[in-house]
Amino acid sequence: MKRLTPYPVLVGDVSLEVREARLDDISLPFAMISVPQRMVALHQVERERWETARLSVRLRTPRQELASGPWRDEGCYAVLSERRTNVRTTARLHQEEPGIWTGDVVVHRDRHVGRVQLTGHVVATVDGTAGRQIGTADETWTIDLKARTPVKSTTIRTVWADFGDEGNARLRPFSADPWTVESVGEEPVLYLNKGFEGLSTMLESSRSVDRAARDAVSAQIAQDVWTSLFNSAVYAIDFESGPPDWPGGWQESVLKRLLSDVFPDRSPDDALAELANRRRTGDGGSDLQTRLLHAAAKQARLPRNLGAFIRTVRRSGQENE
Repeated sequence: MKRLTPYPVLVGDVSLEVREARLDDISLPFAMISVPQRMVALHQVERERWETARLSVRLRTPRQELASGPWRDEGCYAVLSERRTNVRTTARLHQEEPGIWTGDVVVHRDRHVGRVQLTGHVVATVDGTAGRQIGTADETWTIDLKARTPVKSTTIRTVWADFGDEGNARLRPFSADPWTVESVGEEPVLYLNKGFEGLSTMLESSRSVDRAARDAVSAQIAQDVWTSLFNSAVYAIDFESGPPDWPGGWQESVLKRLLSDVFPDRSPDDALAELANRRRTGDGGSDLQTRLLHAAAKQARLPRNLGAFIRTVRRSGQENE
């Protein structure tokens, strides 16, 4: 949503992209730059100490609108900021060609403690006033000083295992369960019980007649996964040193994915603050879980898949009468 301003601003989209990252002048593997998640992970394996990270960025602006609009002295900037340290770094970008602005911005390790936000801004002189912001990149990038890999919020590692097997000591207490979720560490894991009769046959079936049941069970699994991940992510929120801060990694991705449905009338930051306050005071736990069940079911598309399964069972029953 674009903010209302008392002067003309850009209507077209402004987008920001991190093209390359160099850690102490050593090129960072591109796998640690996630364009879909807008995230850069700055911890290389066996390299926990570093001084600077230089990010090469590209800002795209609406070419014709910027050139013909009611402003002058246009300029584009990349801005690094971190709420916990109150540090702000600005780098001016140069125009590579109409609509394309590029440049570097430097992250200094000793000025930050965790997560840095990278935004792109377009400023100009408007109505005689210099330095007015006329555009902002639609998406904010996160520079994570802790994460080893950029997070994919839409996938989870899935492992088939026999929960009753003696070699699976961690899973044996859940031998009667069809699935369980391990939501600790850098990568959560969904375990499916190979020893649960009929589960693998149904979930791996390609027969169209099994589709409704397969989709309904898959949706139930997904709801349980989202619920487990969210509850774990709540305890990763840092609010001891001031205002609550996004936890980073997969925990942040899960929170941002679900909070819009848990607290639909709040902005992401306000929803995070409300969540941290409920954890701090212990109030509203029952209401929160009710909201979470709704949000998790929505993400898992449970109502649609369960409804389709019920209709299939009903039709089958009518045909057998």
